[in-house]
Amino acid sequence: MTPSLGRPRGQRDTVRSLLEGMTHDAVRSGFELEPSQREAAERLATFGAQVTGRRRALHRKPPRSLYLHGPVGRGKTWLMDSFSARLEARKRRVHFHDFFRSLHGGTQGLESGNGTAIQQSVGALLDGVDVLFFDEFHVHDIGDGMFISRLLRTAAQRRVSLVVTSNYAPDDLLPNPLWHDHFLPTIEAIKDMMDVVEIYGASDFRRYPAAGTHPATGTVAFRSGRIISPGTRGQLGRLGLFRPTSSQGRVLQPTTQPIVVKNSDPDLLWVGFEELCGGLTSTSDFLALAETFRTWVIDDVPSPTEGDAASAPAWQRFSNVVDVLYDQDITLFLIGAGPLDWDVEASGSVLPVDLARIASRLSLLSRSHPDETPEREETAGS
Repeated sequence: MTPSLGRPRGQRDTVRSLLEGMTHDAVRSGFELEPSQREAAERLATFGAQVTGRRRALHRKPPRSLYLHGPVGRGKTWLMDSFSARLEARKRRVHFHDFFRSLHGGTQGLESGNGTAIQQSVGALLDGVDVLFFDEFHVHDIGDGMFISRLLRTAAQRRVSLVVTSNYAPDDLLPNPLWHDHFLPTIEAIKDMMDVVEIYGASDFRRYPAAGTHPATGTVAFRSGRIISPGTRGQLGRLGLFRPTSSQGRVLQPTTQPIVVKNSDPDLLWVGFEELCGGLTSTSDFLALAETFRTWVIDDVPSPTEGDAASAPAWQRFSNVVDVLYDQDITLFLIGAGPLDWDVEASGSVLPVDLARIASRLSLLSRSHPDETPEREETAGS
């Protein structure tokens, strides 16, 4: 049954227009929507018609929010962005990390834990919009969970609808057993205010793109990076990389945490894994550095097959670095002496619980081996 059946003609036309637009975007990108993507597109189109219909009749309640979830690389963000580009409404798009950076930035200089300051920051995010698009929604920290709870309450009070993408079903958010029970009320609130739509296609389109599929335009620079092992002088030289001398070292302080780096040319940041991820750095630091440096080299990266070569917090920070650089489309070179193979089992180890997302993103990078010429480089993740 067509999702707009039984609706006023104006809404039916809007549903049809939005759905045809997303279908056209897919064809233009070289693929067809698979069944679960098509279902999600239909739900988005119906939601869009409700949003625009409400703009014409402000007394109507806002449409139910949407929560799109599924494994990595199934097109959740692509669908959301295609839909958002065609939706005629007051809207704002935020990424998970940018959301928390804006909240923390909005409360800087104010009393720690000041509820009014937090509320003002959340309110500023929602001001003047009908729809907030929230990409890469996940919760691994109970403190972040409190911010999410405040966001949901305020959005409901202000009658702002949300469109969320996540690799996690609502019941799987904040998986740490020490804190999961504390987050259950927020999980129930998510399910009460949102329609949950699963996108469950069989293929990770980042790793195994359909024939004719064009790379996402937002990841051109990121895709130009390399995974380099073991990092010989010849390997690096072929890529125009030269190990910094000790005199090139600097101490940067992007937010509140000083970071020792090996080089910080105007456009290139060269830093060791331990210095970047092994201390007290935060995602705010990574976001601030990403505003300045469009090429990153991270060397001395431990082998993921030896998960205990770095601490659990260090691996989680590395996961956040990859998230930020992918989202900001920044060129990334990873250098490690051992095998940098991300297709390893994270369960029961210190590796991040969301390793599958990071492995999917890093599969976009080509690999460089010591005996290769550039023509023989192979795609990572094979």
